[in-house]
Amino acid sequence: MKLRFLGLVALAALGSCTIGTQQSQAQSTTFVCGVSGGKPATIAQTPRGNVPVIVWVSEHFSRAGFDPQTRCEDVSARFQSFYNQGALNFITAGVVNGQQVVCATGAAGGACNNSNVLFTLKPRESAARVIQRLHQVRSGASGPLFESTRRSSSINVSDFLNNAPVDGSASAGSPQPSAAPAVSQPSSQPSGGSAW
Repeated sequence: MKLRFLGLVALAALGSCTIGTQQSQAQSTTFVCGVSGGKPATIAQTPRGNVPVIVWVSEHFSRAGFDPQTRCEDVSARFQSFYNQGALNFITAGVVNGQQVVCATGAAGGACNNSNVLFTLKPRESAARVIQRLHQVRSGASGPLFESTRRSSSINVSDFLNNAPVDGSASAGSPQPSAAPAVSQPSSQPSGGSAW
């Protein structure tokens, strides 16, 4: 009887260690609005280092109150919220309320809806191209970063975070204002991530 009780105690302890390990691994990545190449960027802080996911450069939504910094903060918070809920397994694109969007789904080929939108695309911007640009973070990224389904292409977030290049210059925090106005360089794109 005593031996049986000790076995149950050991099994319970092992189970709680396993659960604790899974929880710490699940919380090992944090999404923040930081800086990459001097621009606001959604950055995944991973055990490997900072991985720029999106560099926010478009002023398209500024008149509506969503300049690049604001979009960075809002979208980074959405990434983190979906990640914490376990709903950021895949990133895909779709149409919600007549607008092209990028959204978080729990499974490859999952559909976009009002409750899983990460960000809205500019009018006439191709959702398929956006997903393709996320796939091409850098030519040096190893391994497949997406699974193709009948509905659309989806990016496997875990594969993306494990294979996308780490940017040692990317940091958490707001871009510092410079004394001189920034000059746009169309041929130059910040290292890592995709620019929007």
